Order: sequence, then C-alpha cells, then structure tokens
Amino acid sequence: MHNLKERINKKEVVLGTMLSEVYTPNVVRVIKAGGMEFIIIDSEHGYFDYSQIANIVAVCNGFDIPIIVRVPNIDRASITKVLDMGVDGLLIPMVNTALDAENVVNYAKYAPLGARGISTTRAHTNYEPPKLSEYIEHANNKTIILAQIETKQALLNADKIIEVEGIDALIIGPNDLAIDLGTPGDFETASMEKSIETVVASARKAKKPCGIVASNIGFLHKCKDMGMTIFSCNSEVGMIKSASMKIVKEFYES
Repeated sequence: MHNLKERINKKEVVLGTMLSEVYTPNVVRVIKAGGMEFIIIDSEHGYFDYSQIANIVAVCNGFDIPIIVRVPNIDRASITKVLDMGVDGLLIPMVNTALDAENVVNYAKYAPLGARGISTTRAHTNYEPPKLSEYIEHANNKTIILAQIETKQALLNADKIIEVEGIDALIIGPNDLAIDLGTPGDFETASMEKSIETVVASARKAKKPCGIVASNIGFLHKCKDMGMTIFSCNSEVGMIKSASMKIVKEFYES
C-alpha cells in the first residue's frame, strides 16, 4: 500500500495534480503512469457527482493510487460521503479560523477526536470491517486533512489553524489568496512571498508540513526552496491542453 500520509508527515516532497472535469475512472491510472504521486478530485469547482467520485475512488483504491477529495465546503454530509467511499484524505477550501479547522476534524474523525458518523460495511473498510475500536483508530490515523489557506484572515489565523489536532498540513490556494491580497492572477508579488513565508513559519512552528496548488513549475520550485513540501501542479485539463498545443506547434513549425 502507498504511504502518502507517512511521507507527508515526514515532510518528504510529494507531487500530485488535480482532476477537474474528466470522470472516466481510468484517467487516474493514466495520471499515475505519468508519475504523479497523488491525485486530488476537485469537487469544489468541478461538477463531479457522488457516483462519479465513488467510481474514481474505487479505481484508485484498486490500483493503489493515493486519492484526496477537495470538498465544496465544510459540510458534514459531503465529508462523510467521500470518506465512506474510501478516500485517503480531504483538501478543505476556505479554512479561515481555528473553529473552521475544528469543525472539519469533528466531521472527518471518529470519536474521541471527532464525531464522524459510523457506517462500516462500506468501501472504506473494503466491506470487511474489523473490530470497531480497532477500525476507528486506524481510520483516524489514516485520514489526511489538508487545510487550504486562501484569505488574509486565514493568514492571520494560520498559527491556530495548524495547531488544531487532526489537521495535517496547510495548503495555500494562491488564486483566491492573490485576489484577497489585491493582486488577482499575480503570484510573483511581495505580498504573496510574505504570505508563503507566514504559512511556512506557522507549519514549522507546529512541526507540520505545508504546500501549495499552482501550475507554474518555476513558482513551485520557489515555494519548495522556501520550505514547502506538498505540491499539486496543474490538472488533467491543463495537461491535455498543454500537450495539444505542443503537438500543434511542432506539427506546423517543424
């Protein structure tokens, strides 16, 4: 089995990508064959329904592909459903306060850490649930929770957010953050650099990792040099478009 959470906790560099629209389940096998180390299903902006997510997750579990879902919001129903499908973890958008983080943990972790609802004869136990007390501990240890930092308010509360028990890492969402910083579409700014430094410092203080979602390799390298270790680069749509553009250019210019 893969060890994504172990690698994240050890602050090893990991690189994944977003699945933004394509819901053919085997697309995740193609992405894995390309070398990506994990995949995030974007259910915040993507129009995936639950059955499509479940099909993709089933393939990921069958072929040992680490799979995370970015849920639409901090909501008990969506968090419960995707965890019961057997995902490895969650990327939570717009975590602005420690209370937001605590609510996520409450929905995503079983007691005593949280209050996740229990229904065990499902995909997340491979339909063979062990003794409940053993499974609860296993599931709580296995589930990854990544809190997305996307606003100035979140930056101010980063220290408190990352200290919430059950939150594994902070992940900057630079598009929304850049808008809140007053520089929409521009990540190469002093304010963004300061924001990255703030998140890195907060994570380091809590002895936890941090990362970012972006598509520019040079920018990702800069974030890595600043101390980040978790990276989601581009999406299946972006990669298809880039490859198409490259083929067209080579065909007409060679």
